[in-house]
Amino acid sequence: MGWNEKSCSLLMRRGPDLGRKRRQTVRGKFRMETNKRHSRLVPVCAMFAGASVLMSAMTISTKTVAVYDGAERKLVHTTANDPGIVARAAGLQLSADDDVFFTDDPADGFGVLQINRAFPVLISADGKAHMLQTTGGTVSSILADAGITLSPEDLVYPAADEPLTQGSDITVRRVEVRNEQVAESIPYESTTVNNPDLPYGQSRVAVAGQAGEKVTTFRVEYRDGEEYSRTSLSTEITRQPVTEVIEIGTGGVVEYNGNVYPYSRVIQMSATAYTTEHRKGARTASGTVARVGAVAVDKNVIPLGTRLFIRGSDGSFTYGVAVAEDTGSAIKGNKIDLYFNTSRECIQFGRQDVTVYVLK
Repeated sequence: MGWNEKSCSLLMRRGPDLGRKRRQTVRGKFRMETNKRHSRLVPVCAMFAGASVLMSAMTISTKTVAVYDGAERKLVHTTANDPGIVARAAGLQLSADDDVFFTDDPADGFGVLQINRAFPVLISADGKAHMLQTTGGTVSSILADAGITLSPEDLVYPAADEPLTQGSDITVRRVEVRNEQVAESIPYESTTVNNPDLPYGQSRVAVAGQAGEKVTTFRVEYRDGEEYSRTSLSTEITRQPVTEVIEIGTGGVVEYNGNVYPYSRVIQMSATAYTTEHRKGARTASGTVARVGAVAVDKNVIPLGTRLFIRGSDGSFTYGVAVAEDTGSAIKGNKIDLYFNTSRECIQFGRQDVTVYVLK
């Protein structure tokens, strides 16, 4: 049976399966008759090409796509499956940093293209500024995208778990907390002691002072490499200071009229004068006869019976050697009353400052 118009009409009505079967039949018949009549080759090839175009046209369909660009919505009728082509059909351009979600359902001929636009965010961290394009997310996720890691102590503005909105920047402050020990010197104290074996007016260091040391532990917080706060945690004395001891000489010798009088200490006193000119034979508190060289003292300052050498503090006169033998109601503290033979001498003496050497 030859290929005719009736056979071609039947292929178009029955569809691809019948066509295949028909092609198989046609190809078989064509092989059997190819040596007889070459003129039948052109009509058969033309029939197969027409059937292929018809089948392709049946598989390509137009769909409706809802395009969402932020708050804006557009409907596009297209046969494209590429998001970029669909976006251009809606009059939109996509950037490489935009997030694009495209779904379509061939069964109902409807699709959705969701565009999340990227926006710039400035990240300041580690002394550098980073510009990053992002479509949003939490601050921590955006920092992760930028390759910036956070330690638990670091400070982030806005907070790491907050969603970032367009127009916001991110600032990271690096925080380091460590304990530091600081050694400090403890000043030593100084004290003086009298040394009767050391000449009066001289001094010497008996014990050298030595500073101590204490170590304080601080909790120090650094922000971006600079100290932000310092809190004292504890203090330990690692070396006690040594008190300096200075000896003050209260001893020595005093020379008068070729004589040398060793003394143990020196007392600065206020001196007055008294006499028993009109009471001859009057006795002192010690029971001795009042005379030149017998002086009245406060026995709580100078015990009775103590030998003394007395001269004016300015060196203008010398009373000489005396003995503490008397007392008086007005003689208290660092006061001394010197005996003179006459009232006139007492009046001339009046009141003067004297240096009293306590003799050994």
